[in-house]
Amino acid sequence: MELLVPLRTNDLNIEIQTVDSLKTYIKFLEKWNNIHALTSVSAREIPYVFVVEPLLTAKVLSKLINPTTCIDLGTGFGNPGVAMSVYFKNARFTLVDSSQKKTALLRSALDMSGIKNVEVITKRVEELAKTHKNMFDLVVSRGMGSLEKVVTYADLFVKPNGIVAIFKARIDQQEMLKDKNDLKFERVVNLSVSYPMKKVHRYVIVYKKMV
Repeated sequence: MELLVPLRTNDLNIEIQTVDSLKTYIKFLEKWNNIHALTSVSAREIPYVFVVEPLLTAKVLSKLINPTTCIDLGTGFGNPGVAMSVYFKNARFTLVDSSQKKTALLRSALDMSGIKNVEVITKRVEELAKTHKNMFDLVVSRGMGSLEKVVTYADLFVKPNGIVAIFKARIDQQEMLKDKNDLKFERVVNLSVSYPMKKVHRYVIVYKKMV
């Protein structure tokens, strides 16, 4: 599995030790995806979806926030939290998902890859919110449901002045360009990702928690 080429073609300069950790994580995902269907993403595109896109997003978000505490809601097999955790290596990441199977495998992948600043929790998001309210500088999520649903959950976890970043393959302009609860709409990050033989556009909707 080649990872340096996807990183370099997307202008991501990552130290070799970090690349090796991410390669181990991706190899583990590819191996177990053949057995348990952990993701519908094709093997060829896994490095882009699970590593390149989250790293590009972290690079943009680093201009808005230098987080110390982060949470990935509905992380599945660690997307986008794992790759973002190696970018924000001084932050503590909490990855939460209700699937016992995915979180057990994710813990094993993190152990093998040597990524230390990540905690994996097996629990429903609404249950975790009872004990982790307003605890995180940065809340991220991908593929957990409608924008309205994810924003409602994210609002429970993010600190005042914290940032919420929601990954979307496509966006509804009318739904998006609004403040949500205590979250003020900030911007849409339009990622142009260089895949083999094509450019792919991804979107990250960014909100800021009002004081």
